[in-house]
Amino acid sequence: MTDTDPQTEAVYRQMLMARSQEERFLMGLEMCEAARATVLASLPADLLPVERKIAILRRYYASDFGDEELMKIETALRGQ
Repeated sequence: MTDTDPQTEAVYRQMLMARSQEERFLMGLEMCEAARATVLASLPADLLPVERKIAILRRYYASDFGDEELMKIETALRGQ
C-alpha cells in the first residue's frame, strides 16, 4: 500500500539514487539501528539477558519461523 503519488515517489527515488552506494548503505544501517532501538525500548527493563534475546527473536522472526522452530532456537539460547 502506498499513499504517495507517483510523481513524488519518482522524485524521492531519484534523490536516493543520486546518493553514493556507501551513503545508501549507511542509511539502511541507521534504519536497522533505529528499529532495533525501538524494539529494545519496548521490552521490560528487568528481563534477564537470555530472555531479552528471546524477546528480540520473537519480535523479529515470529512470522518467519513456526512455533516448533522458535522453541528449538529458544532452547538453544537457553543452553538446554
